[in-house]
Amino acid sequence: MVELALVLPILVMLLVGIVQFGMAYSSQVSIQSAAREGARALALGEPIAAVNAAVNGAAGAADVTSIETTACPANPTAGSTAYATVKVKATYTFSIPFVPIDNPKTLTATARMRCGL
Repeated sequence: MVELALVLPILVMLLVGIVQFGMAYSSQVSIQSAAREGARALALGEPIAAVNAAVNGAAGAADVTSIETTACPANPTAGSTAYATVKVKATYTFSIPFVPIDNPKTLTATARMRCGL
């Protein structure tokens, strides 16, 4: 029983850490998908409000803190090499018992799509 009392807190911290890392990774995947959706909308010529709505809609439960956009030129040609870029930042807060972590952590995702396609 003494061995269990010594090892159990370490195992619980490890298990909670694995779950927290999985949740942080899920948030990263969500904001990457949101950045792609925003870049797609921006490349198709949608207004910035629609791009922001697309990003926030695709982000799911991720806590999006900022959206930076670089729009396409006014009239891109068919052979244009201009790109629409969207950079999304979100925060994630780890909560692992007995482990001091300076929170929140900033997650960043960037997506580019060619204009006018």
